[in-house]
Amino acid sequence: MSKKIQYRVPDGYFENLETRLSAIPAQEKQPSRMQKFAPYLALAACFALAVLVGNLVLNRTAIPAASDEEIIEYLISSDITLAQIEDYLIINE
Repeated sequence: MSKKIQYRVPDGYFENLETRLSAIPAQEKQPSRMQKFAPYLALAACFALAVLVGNLVLNRTAIPAASDEEIIEYLISSDITLAQIEDYLIINE
């Protein structure tokens, strides 16, 4: 199998290549508004997602607080005097 070059460069191609390239006007493409603000929108979406996930996790794992009635029932059943219960209620108003 012979290695014959099948393609060749046209005559004088590289001599005037620089002048042809300089004749092409430079086109600077301005980024659109969406391209400018996309990173900020992505960051805001990440923060919103983190807050949402954190809120869901904390709400599912939180222990509900005891109501005043439950506390009073507990204090009565644990042989605490009425004066101590009244003191507790006055302190926690």
